[in-house]
Amino acid sequence: MKYLELVIKETLRIYPSVPFYARNSVRDIEYKDGQIIPKGTSLVIYAYGVNNNPEIFPNPEKFDPMRFENMEKTSPFAYLPFSAGPRNCIGQKFAMHEMKVVISKVLKNYELLPTIPKHNLELAAETVLKSANGIKIRLKCRNWD
Repeated sequence: MKYLELVIKETLRIYPSVPFYARNSVRDIEYKDGQIIPKGTSLVIYAYGVNNNPEIFPNPEKFDPMRFENMEKTSPFAYLPFSAGPRNCIGQKFAMHEMKVVISKVLKNYELLPTIPKHNLELAAETVLKSANGIKIRLKCRNWD
């Protein structure tokens, strides 16, 4: 189950359910160059961009679940599929457990195969990140006899 968790985390890094978050600044924020973001300013955090930043995740276009094997020393704000900090998703643990159960049940009974012809995924970033042209997969029933 540990590797499955790494696969889920890498999938959520590449395809976060919520690609951006909005927050209001609770105090004035001063940058090193002197610029100030006033208290009450609406801020948008582009989680999709953070999760695909090569300074945080080298080779971000490569699907590499093992990059999450040793993330303990990384800032919790470097990986944002459920937001971070005091206002992060309260259902994060439930969602991770639910994904593990569903995926393990599917993989126990079916082999996932690529579509023929190849399906090119088109993303639509709305309130949630979703496919604009569907998600197509092939399943082959596993015979356990």
